Amino acid sequence: MLNRYRANVKTYLESIAKPLVKLGITPNQLTFLGLLISLSGAYFFAQGSQRIATLILLLGSLIDALDGTLARLTGKTSRFGAFLDSTFDRISDGAIFFGIAYGGLAKWEIATIALIGSYLVSYERCRAELAGSGTLAVGIAERAERLLIIIITAIFNRVDIGVYAVAILAWITAFQRLWEAKKRLS
Repeated sequence: MLNRYRANVKTYLESIAKPLVKLGITPNQLTFLGLLISLSGAYFFAQGSQRIATLILLLGSLIDALDGTLARLTGKTSRFGAFLDSTFDRISDGAIFFGIAYGGLAKWEIATIALIGSYLVSYERCRAELAGSGTLAVGIAERAERLLIIIITAIFNRVDIGVYAVAILAWITAFQRLWEAKKRLS
């Protein structure tokens, strides 16, 4: 859902990315930096520091949005870069839910259900698009929405509520994508 607004923030992202071009930073370097930032956010969740983790995840989210913008600005878009970004997003998602569960901030069972649902949403899109569905960016809780839920609830030291919400919304999104893929691929 939030992907619809990507065009509205394009100019802002480009203005942030332009100095990075001058510094010679590559999109893949930025992708790697985003992963490291997300892993540090997961660490702070594991330590029980929800608000610090939130600030770090906000920075990580900005970096995650910038790598694609930087790739387009520099003409360095690549299939490997898209693959790397997607792979690191999955590592980041897993680390965040692990950190939350390890820190005792949410039940590990619910964090696992949320993680499986989140992975399934991403997998369905990839698999359906490879099968010829066209872009399958449908559903109420794509990655940006799920991350925003975690961030907002962690601000209030209630990331447990966010994990419950993600567990439910990710699975709803998975079923939405399954239904849409059936319509497109049948």
